[in-house]
Amino acid sequence: MFSLAPIVASLLLVSAALATPMARAACNPSLSGSGLSIANGNLEIGYTSSVAGAPLISQTFSLAPEFIGEASTIDNGGFVLKDVNQDNHAPGLFPTFVDGGALELETLATPEDGKQGWGFVCSTCSDFTTAATPIASGCTIRSGWTGQCLQIGSAAGDLVTLATCTGLGSGPQYFDIYV
Repeated sequence: MFSLAPIVASLLLVSAALATPMARAACNPSLSGSGLSIANGNLEIGYTSSVAGAPLISQTFSLAPEFIGEASTIDNGGFVLKDVNQDNHAPGLFPTFVDGGALELETLATPEDGKQGWGFVCSTCSDFTTAATPIASGCTIRSGWTGQCLQIGSAAGDLVTLATCTGLGSGPQYFDIYV
């Protein structure tokens, strides 16, 4: 007699193995107040200059923090990111999704809508505070506005974009977070 139990069990194992990291994510890192580098291999997310309208770009990884994480209640966000070069008590430059799909720094006294909210979901989180050790790894960063994932370019100077989340567990949508 033919049994469906082994087939069903095999399908469940394959389904679990192929599940997106978002579905089996282990943690959400604590980023509030930290100077952050958001890296993918030998590149990190940065910007061309600390001025409103500067695009987010891929740049050579240097461990020099580019952003400060600030807790947020923005829809589907969790954090806003502020240009590390801005005074914490003044209006700042925040990575923002702007109409037309561009990602750039925008000046805001306080982030007022989901265009500045970013949800970080990582496969591992830790409390390491040394610059050479990530505090989180295997992270996807979702836009609170579109639900899409940040995607780094393949070379220094390439634009950072938003794209449909791939769920593959590696590639240009997965980041390590350093303080």
